Amino acid sequence: MGSPRVGVVTGLASEAAVVDGLLGEDVSSVRVVCAGASAARAAVLARRLVDAGVNALISFGIAGALDPRLESGDLVVAKDVLTDDADCYACDSDWQEAVRSALAEVRLPCRHGLILGSKRLWRAPDDKEVLFGTTGCLAVDMESGAVGAIAAEAGLAFLAVRAIADRAQDSLPSLVENALKPDGRPAIGRALAALARRPSEIPAALRLARQSELALARLRTLEAVKDALFGGF
Repeated sequence: MGSPRVGVVTGLASEAAVVDGLLGEDVSSVRVVCAGASAARAAVLARRLVDAGVNALISFGIAGALDPRLESGDLVVAKDVLTDDADCYACDSDWQEAVRSALAEVRLPCRHGLILGSKRLWRAPDDKEVLFGTTGCLAVDMESGAVGAIAAEAGLAFLAVRAIADRAQDSLPSLVENALKPDGRPAIGRALAALARRPSEIPAALRLARQSELALARLRTLEAVKDALFGGF
């Protein structure tokens, strides 16, 4: 078996499972890694993908909205990715156009614009409002900036595709700060303990779970455009 052509970096194990589902048996050309919602781990894993011989890197999964017009389940294809340090990593123009054209052909709507790749979680609506105003980014996640940096360093094509979970006006429960294991699987015991300490956050946690499933469901619809996503290299 030859080297994979496309490396996919996700934050959650559930996002990686979506990619596996999209690929089916056609997995030899794509390698998927899961960073556990850590920018530092995303960088390490992206570099390993480069060492494995990939020709392109894609940051794939769910994100939080910064643009108040975005709803849970909306799809965002990045034009470029900004970072906390104001670095900007360009997404491959041909790749993003191929994905957008494929989406249009099957009538799957998407937004096209900037994504913020941050090293931290942004839980408060006021903070998200400020980020939107200062950066113009549509959405924020914790992997795209790190993956973009490694792609730029290696001279590889880069893309970020994200589906919205929490909206700009939604507050995230504090449990999200420690809700994942390093492999991206949920740390259920820690989450339940956090809710036991702060039962007032149960409604927000349930809302986020519903929103995350909407986002994952939208990502699953990308089977219709998987050739544009993963097959161009």
